[in-house]
Amino acid sequence: MYAVLTQGRLPSGKAIECGVVLAPDALYEQQVTALLGHKGPSWSEHIAASLRGETDDLETRFYIATVEGSVVANIMTIERAGVGILGHVFTVPEARRQGICKTLMGAQNADFRARGGKRLVLGTGFESHPYWIYHSFGFRSLRGGFMAFSVGDGADPTSDWYDPNGAVVAPCAWRHWPGLAILASTDLSDAFRSAAWDVADIGNLEWPYVRFMQMLREEHGVQGAVLEGRNGAALGWVTLTQMPAGYCGGWPGTWLLDSYAHPAAAERLTDLLAALQVPAGKTLAWVPVGDEVRASACRSIGMECEGVVKGLMGGVDAALFGMGSTADAGPDRP
Repeated sequence: MYAVLTQGRLPSGKAIECGVVLAPDALYEQQVTALLGHKGPSWSEHIAASLRGETDDLETRFYIATVEGSVVANIMTIERAGVGILGHVFTVPEARRQGICKTLMGAQNADFRARGGKRLVLGTGFESHPYWIYHSFGFRSLRGGFMAFSVGDGADPTSDWYDPNGAVVAPCAWRHWPGLAILASTDLSDAFRSAAWDVADIGNLEWPYVRFMQMLREEHGVQGAVLEGRNGAALGWVTLTQMPAGYCGGWPGTWLLDSYAHPAAAERLTDLLAALQVPAGKTLAWVPVGDEVRASACRSIGMECEGVVKGLMGGVDAALFGMGSTADAGPDRP
């Protein structure tokens, strides 16, 4: 579905229309995919799936600028429950430096506010030209070029955003992407949230989660679950992926288990881990030294502490938990 947001003229006098395509949309599918055809396979799969209506309850919006009948620029947001990620900001080379990006950003920002949006995150080059454009629309640096925009005060979208009452464990789905991005970007003064997604204390899940969804579809045995709040928030996650050979001393056939929960829902970590089918073979997990809640959750599925790794991620000392043996690895993994 396409909706016009603004119409006007550029400084050059050319007519510009800004609108938004809310996926799914067969009419604009060809134009959007052609404009963003330079994206890699994982991104292209999400774009195509969203336009076909195959991304469950994820809201994907393509804000497009049309100049004299041609679509020349795009800003994509992926959202749910008023939070999400802003990305795929692109203007065709021949239409750059005409004020189109700022005009489209203004339309997107106004629409987000009008719909009751609460928080968006994005990644760009620190203090680059795009960085300062985003800054002019209220985005502020979380770390370098990782930025966030909030309607209202504070990082939490609402006062009860991380309320664990009524939260349920569900298999990872497209709808969880926005909530996980907000959780991963929130500074909670803890560390080592995910080795698989490269999140130490805070991190940008724009790329890691879209890649993870591809892994779920294509790689045998990869698993994931989310602790989903009543309001659409993500309060925690657990993932099981193949460990890259040589990563932190890992070897082929080893599985990497990551688990994390917001402090308000820490007691639900055992529920998240129980959602996994632990494979045959060796499975490893790292837990910050002193994090007894996560350590206890690992023990609940039969893992045992096998040692301590100094300064593993973000300079944090991490206890290495493991279960199984490489001798057990074989073709019968889940």
